[in-house]
Amino acid sequence: MLTALGLAMAAQDSPQPLGDVLKEVIDQLGLQEKIDEARVVETWATIAGKDINGVTESVWMKGSTLYVKITSAAWRQELHMNRRQWRQRLNGALDTDPVDEIVFR
Repeated sequence: MLTALGLAMAAQDSPQPLGDVLKEVIDQLGLQEKIDEARVVETWATIAGKDINGVTESVWMKGSTLYVKITSAAWRQELHMNRRQWRQRLNGALDTDPVDEIVFR
């Protein structure tokens, strides 16, 4: 029985860069979407900063929407009013546009 890594390596006749092999394995296992979601959540935590992270209960992706559960009504309202700017800042930090909307709950 060949694993995904074995399949990726068996498909090549000569040595391949590790990054290429890993990308192929990730694609074969269907993990790219989960990796992209984790990258968005991690980047959100970085750009949100200490104050916002302090009132954040959880962050998750569903499709192209980022959900951020905020424990403070005042912070939630402030973030909601500026959600377009936060989305632009987040997508800019990611150098792609994986987030179409941010919902603060």
